[in-house]
Amino acid sequence: MARLRAGEWVAGAAALLLLGSMFLGWYELGAQKASAWQAFGVLDVVLALLALVPLALVAAQATRRSPAIPVALSVLTTLAGALAALLISVRLVDQPGPNALTSVAAGAWLGLLAALLVAAGGWRSMHVEAVPHTPPPPVEDLPVPAP
Repeated sequence: MARLRAGEWVAGAAALLLLGSMFLGWYELGAQKASAWQAFGVLDVVLALLALVPLALVAAQATRRSPAIPVALSVLTTLAGALAALLISVRLVDQPGPNALTSVAAGAWLGLLAALLVAAGGWRSMHVEAVPHTPPPPVEDLPVPAP
């Protein structure tokens, strides 16, 4: 875990927050509250799969010595967070059920914030190259060219 950078910490924590927010109330219909698992048909599974991408980034960055897989997962994390934010935004505007009777609850806003933080964490992970607690690669001294 010492190899994780700030971007991975943000993306991983936001992914867990997104998964946790899906169990909170997203919509209110009178006195009843519906979580994301209750209100959506397929979108809940898609959001859960999108939340697994940053967790894979955290696992890859913590265990891999080569940067190729974590860099690819940083890109995928940014895309997954942006896609999740877009999907949640659409469902904030177009709630399930009659719009006049259904209101958006705090869980949906928390899910949107978490998705945006996943995208921001992935973006930050792409732009920071140094890995903490890892010495830089040795630089080979080249001879001075002959005149």
